[in-house]
This record gives sequence, C-alpha cells and structure tokens, in this order.
Amino acid sequence: MYSNMKIVILILLLFTGGSVIKAQRHYKRISALEGSYGTNIFGKADNMANISFSKYIDRTSYWKAGLNYFEKSFDYSVNAEATQPLGIIPVMQNLQREDTARNWFVNGSYNRTIASNLKSIYWNIGIGCFLGTEYTRHPSKEYQFIVGPEIGTEIELFILPKLAFTVGIKEMWSPLSVKNWNTVWNAGLKILLYK
Repeated sequence: MYSNMKIVILILLLFTGGSVIKAQRHYKRISALEGSYGTNIFGKADNMANISFSKYIDRTSYWKAGLNYFEKSFDYSVNAEATQPLGIIPVMQNLQREDTARNWFVNGSYNRTIASNLKSIYWNIGIGCFLGTEYTRHPSKEYQFIVGPEIGTEIELFILPKLAFTVGIKEMWSPLSVKNWNTVWNAGLKILLYK
C-alpha cells in the first residue's frame, strides 16, 4: 500500500508540476467547497463520505461545516434455542451476529495551518464537534441520537490555482454510538470559490 501511495503522489506531481508553483494561497474571507471519501482505519474498512463548506478567517485559519455519512460495523449477540432431540429441555444458545450502523451527521470545526510552504502545500490541524443520528437493526430498527467531539489533521496540495487535493485523518468519539471511538482517513478535492 505504501508503494502505491508513492506512485500516486509521483503521478500528481508530474502532471501538475508547473501549476503547483503558481497555485493559490490561503486568503482572508475566501470560501471553499470540499468533497471527500474515506474509510475506517481500525477494524473493518467502513465507508465515510463528506461534503463541506469552509471559510478562511485569515491565511492560517478557517472554519469548516459539513454533511457526513459514515458506516460502522459492529458485533452483537442474540439468544436462540439450540436444536435438541425430543424429550430434552431446550438449551439457550448465544449467537454472534454482525451488522452495520449507518450514521448521518453534521459537523463543524476550527482549523489552523501549522506548516506550509506558502505556495501549494498546507498542513492543518482541527478541532470540532458533530451531531446527528445513527440507524441500526439488531434485531429491530432503531434510531439513536449521536453527538461528540472530533480532532483531525489534513494536508492540502494545491494542484491548480483554485483546486486542492486533500488527505486527512480524523478521530471521532461518541459515547451514544454502537462504537464509541472511530479513526478514519479520507481523501478528496477542495475547490476555492472566488472570481
């Protein structure tokens, strides 16, 4: 996997070599749209998708708000009667089942640039929170309110004056969810909205 990532980065640099030098910097009051896809790092590779809007406060910080979809695989147990020959008292058996919870939530975060070449590469850290609902079926349908903090880091590589490739890692904690801790990585595109 590591060698595949090196190949992808090398191809991006080859195709965008000249435009990276002229790429856009962070500017005050510039807005951006971002779409990303990622998966859970630990456990099953559950899907995560995000679309968000951000507004730069100044050259080193910005606010971001988004809509998210996230899947979480989890195990649960069900009591069932074990089959026994006639005349023997049935025995209850604990069966392990696997299911997927589906989360829809909104999130908001404050992000700050901690390192940059001031031309095309920005490394940001962010802290925020999320709020939404979680849908599970184990064994009946159930909706659960979820809320919690999140912390993450993201690298932006501007490949065109208004377009950046983003890669990030985020940790989310929700005490009301079927899985409390979730670490996800994501990759996407950010488009700056200015004339």
